[in-house]
Amino acid sequence: MFDTMKVAKKIREARIAQNMTQMNLADAMGVSYQAVSNWERGNSMPDISKLEDLCGTLQISIAQLLGMETKETAAVTRILQEEDAPLTVEELSELAPVLPPAEVKKQAKKQKLNVAALVDIAPYLDEEFLGELLEDAEVESLLVLQSLAPYLDGDVLDRLVRRAPETDFDGIAAMAPFLEEETLDYLVKHCGQKPENGAFLEMLAPYLDKDTLDWLVKKWGGDFDRDMLKMLAPFLEEETLDWLVKKWKGDFDKDMLETLAPFLEEETIDALVEAQIAKGNIKNLAGLYPFMDSDTVRKVVKVLMENGNLDAVKEAVMFL
Repeated sequence: MFDTMKVAKKIREARIAQNMTQMNLADAMGVSYQAVSNWERGNSMPDISKLEDLCGTLQISIAQLLGMETKETAAVTRILQEEDAPLTVEELSELAPVLPPAEVKKQAKKQKLNVAALVDIAPYLDEEFLGELLEDAEVESLLVLQSLAPYLDGDVLDRLVRRAPETDFDGIAAMAPFLEEETLDYLVKHCGQKPENGAFLEMLAPYLDKDTLDWLVKKWGGDFDRDMLKMLAPFLEEETLDWLVKKWKGDFDKDMLETLAPFLEEETIDALVEAQIAKGNIKNLAGLYPFMDSDTVRKVVKVLMENGNLDAVKEAVMFL
């Protein structure tokens, strides 16, 4: 692929060698000053239809402008010299940045392009035409579609992802930000097996419907480590989170308790408090006071008084 920064440098050097300002070059080329400025910054490439005039004005060859004599520069020369010159898939991918959109579209119609081949030229095609090219495409991995997603209509994208393998966990996670909730739910519910680790759920949680996330957690048995449980807490229904907490049988440290407390039912918090008291971990409970009911706070105050911890009692009674 062309190195736009090297082309930019070559244009700038050749212009200066010709003692031309950017405005002089713009006038000679019949383009705006901003266009020349963008060429020299590497923000865009000159249109292929202007390359001959540009090289003539700057008194350099196309090969000098685009780099050493390569298959790409040879393809550019062929396009300029032969009307309707066909390009290979590889050449089209390389030349798309300098071809007019209509030429990219015309060349694309001549090719049998798979999903991977379309990734490089998608930015140069209109949304409707890109959707037509993908109408019957086979989707081997959603990871490839991730690069196409910003250029596709939502309905086309939703149809495509439903053709992906059912165990494409990495692909489903990568595509989550681009999909309708209904489509993402469909993909998740059709996963053929449980992924090897919890990273899959961690990436999906912010995008899934709560009911689907709860269903998935229970389907896979809720076998998560502490970090995963903390991450999932804000996205789960209280009932499901309470179920997960009970699976741990109250085996939590102070940090874990304070992280989970805002998302738990009072009944579950009460059970956790009882478990901590039974283990003598009364110091772990201070951060839970705002989430306890008054009867539970009184239990804690009673234990604190029995232990002679009067400073902690003063803090606790503020929540009665």
